[in-house]
Amino acid sequence: MGKKSRPIKNIVLAYFIFGILWILFSDILAGYMINDLNFYQSFQSIKGIIFIFVTGIFLYFLLKTNLKEITEKEQKLYQQAYFDNLTSLPNKRSLYHDLSNKIENSQKNRIQFTFAVFYLDLSDIDNLTEIRGYTHGSDLIKKIAKTLKNDICNHHDCKLYSYNYNKFILVYNNPGKNIVYQEEANKIIDKINNLWNKDEIDYFIDLKIGISTYPDSGRDVETLISASQLAASKCDSGNKGFQIYNHYLFLDKLELENLKRDLRTAIKKEEFELYYQPKIRCSDHKICGLEALIRWQHPDRGMISPYKFIKLAEETGLIIDIGDWVLEQGFKQLLKWQQKYKGQIGLSVNLSPMELYDQQKINKIKKLQQQYQIKKDLLEFEITENVMLDNRGNPLQILQQLKRLGFSIALDDFGIGYSSFSYLSRLPIDTLKIDKSFIDKLNDEKNMILIDSIIDLSHKMKLKVVAEGIETAEQLKTMKDLNCDQIQGYYFYKPLPLSELEEILEEEFKISKMV
Repeated sequence: MGKKSRPIKNIVLAYFIFGILWILFSDILAGYMINDLNFYQSFQSIKGIIFIFVTGIFLYFLLKTNLKEITEKEQKLYQQAYFDNLTSLPNKRSLYHDLSNKIENSQKNRIQFTFAVFYLDLSDIDNLTEIRGYTHGSDLIKKIAKTLKNDICNHHDCKLYSYNYNKFILVYNNPGKNIVYQEEANKIIDKINNLWNKDEIDYFIDLKIGISTYPDSGRDVETLISASQLAASKCDSGNKGFQIYNHYLFLDKLELENLKRDLRTAIKKEEFELYYQPKIRCSDHKICGLEALIRWQHPDRGMISPYKFIKLAEETGLIIDIGDWVLEQGFKQLLKWQQKYKGQIGLSVNLSPMELYDQQKINKIKKLQQQYQIKKDLLEFEITENVMLDNRGNPLQILQQLKRLGFSIALDDFGIGYSSFSYLSRLPIDTLKIDKSFIDKLNDEKNMILIDSIIDLSHKMKLKVVAEGIETAEQLKTMKDLNCDQIQGYYFYKPLPLSELEEILEEEFKISKMV
């Protein structure tokens, strides 16, 4: 700015000096040279005309220079305000402006006008940026933007916007019905995938597309964009990377948010309850232990499946408080059974991965042990292999501490993830629980060989084996023939509330006592 304004200042100064000199010297010169009064008056008029002419020329060049500078600045400011610096595409502000105009024109003119908003989320580019640097990620974004603009927008009635670095929005005018949306979404996915297939990019892009439409999905800009974002968040491999917004997606999202809210007060309102599923010895079909399973009795929604709220609890961090509650309730109940059944009933309690990242967990368990004086061999902690697949803490260290304290550890859901026996050899576990997915395929010969190998190798590693999901007499017989130690499943008992379980334990204990 300083360099451009300096010539203007010099011109103004020069004009000021020239004007004064012109007035002074022209009058003095005219006084000496002209004696005729009439001619002198005519000369003054001519001098004034010449001065105006010179001033006009001066002002023309001055304004021309200044206006050019102002125009360049305005263009630069407009570019910064309405276009993305990286891709040069219209940005979020431009998107909101254009969509607002579309909606306003549609409502003002009462024209049946429709358009679709395609929200493109390239979520995994953040990982690329973290691994290979911002420049590599930015180059990839620019290449994708160029592909979308040249191969999609140039052949369709649509406009491309940069929404937020690795996110784009395509606005289609009068796009048609859902089948057209699907076709367009597949074209976009194919174009991006082809960049990888043709080695034009060296990083495979996980693209999710959410689609909303005006006026069906919303009648204002915020609602339309939020609807497309919500649809994109529901994408998975089952729908090939795109999702069209519908009202049920909103209701599901609303229900989820309400559940999160209610989950925060569920402990204080005493809405949780422990159910217990017995574990049965294969040798004599007697109850040899129980697994504590949390249930949520919502005051308005009734019983909510743990598959639904446990994930929410982990996402919100509430699983720590819920896990603490489960532990204390488990200790309390186990103390009663320890006194009543003379240590014949053991209890298993699940620990979520996040609980094993809680450095205070061991101290909490020690405190409960000191308070309730439970025999340590009656309490078993169940974990899943997911606890070892995260680097947020040192779960192995906590498991080893639990083991040194005298508690047993079981690995739940074995076989559905990444576990191998070389991996298991490093875990301080006592029990291996075979996942139900294996039990469901007992008629498969290869699956049978695999289960037989798991049980045999587990026994050689001094591990007890529990089969989950036993539902038929045939499954029970097969697992008994394979020398499985214990089973769980609906063939004997489903998870039971305490009141029902107590009746079963009373009967079981009487029979055992009589025998």
